[in-house]
Amino acid sequence: MCDSGYSANQSILVHTFFAKEKQNENFNLQEFLSLASTAGVEVLEILTSNCKTCNAKYFIGIGKTLELERMIRNNSVSIVLFNCILSPHQERNLMCLLKCKIIDRNQLILNIFAQRARTYEGKLQVKLAQLRHLNSRLVHEWSHLERQKGGIGLRGGAGEMQLESDRRLLRKEMNQILLRLKKIENQREQGRRHRVRIGVPTVSLVGYTNAGKSTLFNTMTASHVYTSSKLFATLDPTSRRIVYKGVHDIILTDTVGFIQNLPRGLISSFQATLKETVQATLLLHVVDVADERFEQNINTVHCILSNLNVHNVPRILVMNKIDQLKKIVPRIDRDNHGRPIRVWISAQNNLGLSLLLQAINELLSNYMISYELRMPISNGLCEKLYKLQVVKQYWVEDHNYIRLKIYLSSINWGRLLKNNKLLIDYIV
Repeated sequence: MCDSGYSANQSILVHTFFAKEKQNENFNLQEFLSLASTAGVEVLEILTSNCKTCNAKYFIGIGKTLELERMIRNNSVSIVLFNCILSPHQERNLMCLLKCKIIDRNQLILNIFAQRARTYEGKLQVKLAQLRHLNSRLVHEWSHLERQKGGIGLRGGAGEMQLESDRRLLRKEMNQILLRLKKIENQREQGRRHRVRIGVPTVSLVGYTNAGKSTLFNTMTASHVYTSSKLFATLDPTSRRIVYKGVHDIILTDTVGFIQNLPRGLISSFQATLKETVQATLLLHVVDVADERFEQNINTVHCILSNLNVHNVPRILVMNKIDQLKKIVPRIDRDNHGRPIRVWISAQNNLGLSLLLQAINELLSNYMISYELRMPISNGLCEKLYKLQVVKQYWVEDHNYIRLKIYLSSINWGRLLKNNKLLIDYIV
């Protein structure tokens, strides 16, 4: 399995880029250096390689591979980082040639997630992603054991048998983790259903890693979630209920940050956690406007949300860190219909938070919910619901009970619940 920390290790970084990616070269390199720093790996030298096509055996060309070998000897390092995704075959060939640990972009991100996981669920999700990553590379761990050819009755040698045994053990462990995660997901689903029943909308913070989501979460909820300038400071989702006078009550959820080329294994392993985003009532897409590449970061987040099938959830762009820009003041940008689409704030300096709450309340005021109720005919709630003009359909079951289909805003539903605590018991 992947190691989770390299705080005492030094490395050489191999940065490859293709002609079509040249304009993004510096940003990609700086981002990968930030990933290395977050993982606790010290980069001593950087080897850059301009490729037209990748080498099937080593990913980089033979000349660059020999240059890398000399750099490793001169610096006496034990790790080589590759700012790309290596195939299992390429990783094995590089390890045999260079006699040191090879870590590509996917594995480095996996290691960071392993360091950051704090909750039981987070650790299970990271372990599942690590096992899936290891499973794709397992065949190379036993390539030194040759398959034996024998006479009648001999199917294979020790290498084949050991590989099959390890695969069975991996599958067994992955299935056990999936069962545990399913149990946790069922618990989460019960919580979601309860929030729907009481009519409290869920607002999820999404965005590129290090955009300031956790800082905004702490400011809005008076919490003390861990924040850091390093990437992926938040891994485990955190939810808090916000109750503001004159503003819609909401459940605010802080989620893991996104990054370009996020490993697919991580996305599939974190499906249960990411459901908080998929099933949210409203998304606050937090953007670091002080980052010169914020527009590309916005597109990256949009692509990941699209891959998660998040299409119809309304969202607000929260343009954060305006305190680092000149002549930018807090404001709300609206579309042609007057709906809020962007809010300019500084979470760190508490600038524009009232405008953000105003925008949230405006969008959630149009959040409509539907319920089917079964209650005694003599209950005074029937008359109240008719006065509100929220009853769309009704039918009498017998002389004592009536069924109602109601459709109303979440604000009106919340007001009804405050004055009629038994209303939840009438939901079918």
